[in-house]
Amino acid sequence: MKRYNPTAKNNDNGTGNGAVVIATPPVITPVAAVGAGPLKKLSFGGIAKKKEDTKTAYPLVPDPHGQLAEMATRIITRTAELDALTGALETDKKELRCLTTPFYFENAHGKQDVASSVAVSSPEGEVLVTFQNRYKSLPDENSVLPVLGDNVGAYFRQSFELKIEGDKLPLDSADELLAKLQALFAEHNATDALSVKECVKPVPDFHAKRHLVLTVEQNLALDEAYPIVAMIKTKGRK
Repeated sequence: MKRYNPTAKNNDNGTGNGAVVIATPPVITPVAAVGAGPLKKLSFGGIAKKKEDTKTAYPLVPDPHGQLAEMATRIITRTAELDALTGALETDKKELRCLTTPFYFENAHGKQDVASSVAVSSPEGEVLVTFQNRYKSLPDENSVLPVLGDNVGAYFRQSFELKIEGDKLPLDSADELLAKLQALFAEHNATDALSVKECVKPVPDFHAKRHLVLTVEQNLALDEAYPIVAMIKTKGRK
């Protein structure tokens, strides 16, 4: 393919050998005018243009003695301090939860009655890390399959909402009920009115079963993929 080379020289010595062909550069033709031509803009002269980042101005409250300004200063300062403290507190809570989780599973392993919390002692009192029997739903079982494998069905089940509570359907006849429901809506040309929200939830006895059946290592791996909802409590522990 011939390419345009604006710096190339014609080396043809009349023999036709070694000649460099200079291709003509493509000519870009402007789009044919369809409307009224170039974009017309109005000139605003010396009128100040509004800046996009300009904050809205509000009427100021009279403050002859500066009392309101002092209060506003304290609020701004304390809000910034509170934001910084809240961030540091959340970081500490997450780290404490992470560091106490192995002990929680080791202490609970093989027990029927598992303590809901573990305590951390300090000169200021106890801090409780509470591992609740509460879990969020999953979109599917893929995240827990590496830990549970073919036994995933013993710990999790499908849940759904079809403007009915799927958890309350009898398992042995759920398929038949859904088929009849779909057929009924199809008979009345109303299938578009049906919608379903699917998820995966732990079985009712999941919390107790995991401590009895799974090893500590399996529970730690499962918690990485599917963490227990945990809380840090300090009130009433001094």
